[in-house]
Amino acid sequence: MALLTAIGLTSACGGATEPAGAAGKPENATSTAAGKPAQRTEPLTAAELKSALLTAEQVVGFEITGSSARDGAAEEPSYDAEETILPEACRQVRDATKGDDEETAAAQSTMYRGKSALAPRSTNLLSYTEEAARSRMTRLRVALRSCDRFRVTNAFGKSSVTSEVLNVPDLGDEALRFRTLSRMDEKGFGWKLVTAVRVGGVIATVDVQEITGPMSPEKLATFKPEPGPDEGVIAGLVENVTDAQGT
Repeated sequence: MALLTAIGLTSACGGATEPAGAAGKPENATSTAAGKPAQRTEPLTAAELKSALLTAEQVVGFEITGSSARDGAAEEPSYDAEETILPEACRQVRDATKGDDEETAAAQSTMYRGKSALAPRSTNLLSYTEEAARSRMTRLRVALRSCDRFRVTNAFGKSSVTSEVLNVPDLGDEALRFRTLSRMDEKGFGWKLVTAVRVGGVIATVDVQEITGPMSPEKLATFKPEPGPDEGVIAGLVENVTDAQGT
């Protein structure tokens, strides 16, 4: 587990002139688009976000191990968690599933695919005004365009990270998906697959993460993690948030 922490595994729109996003929707799509019920304008509360988290009945085959919720932005950690990221602009990619001091509430849960699984699935819901949520997705999208490679240094050492933007289903008002691969010197590799979906003023993220250990260059060249069984889980979460936004 220390190794998981070492690579930051505890760890994402634009204006009317932006091109269509990866989900195939115009970036200026609104939450009141034709065919959708009018959505609330005020941000969801922590209690409402927690109610939108996935339930055991919705994630058959997975085991939910815990959840939490809070109103307000996240407090600064009590321990020294300073992390240097170069280029600094790539922090948007590194912290895509975390709050950014602008959220009004948050909820999260962790689950595993079966009792013996080692790779956690982290579900995070962040509530914003719709304008702030759009802005955050824009910043992430811009960062992904230039952060195909960056470096991370923290208390556990140094790692080099590559990122790759992936196709994503048509979810919510806009969606992004990417994967990162962290090379940790002789310790091997750790990968993360992140899907971020905006529904009105809520940004829902699901990330899958795992340590692979050392890989040969040949295996590394063909290593392309995909969502697989997580796709249904992600769609279910977005449906929950959509329902919460429509109440």
